[in-house]
Amino acid sequence: MNAPSKKKEPKDVKKAKGSEVEGLGEITTKEQLKTFLVEVRDRLADQSAAAVYAVTAINHMMSLPSIYSLLDNETKEIARDIWLRIKQSGMQLRNPPLLFQPEEDGLGRNS
Repeated sequence: MNAPSKKKEPKDVKKAKGSEVEGLGEITTKEQLKTFLVEVRDRLADQSAAAVYAVTAINHMMSLPSIYSLLDNETKEIARDIWLRIKQSGMQLRNPPLLFQPEEDGLGRNS
């Protein structure tokens, strides 16, 4: 009898767990967040990643437990740039309040 074949994963493949990201480990500092976002932006810019990859990456970033302490003006601008590139690719999305003020989204209230 033939034993069922098992697929073997390459040894250098790392699986993301929790706040870990492939090749980066956990995102716990502002520098790690910036590195992550710059990599996502660069992959979008050179078209080596689809827009859905960037949506998943931004979703991961926004669900980090300490995102409010990690997100500063510089990383927020990079994340906004990624978000706008995603929208330019044709995806119909609402701007997340974490990255955009209600006035920037066209949802500002008139007093």
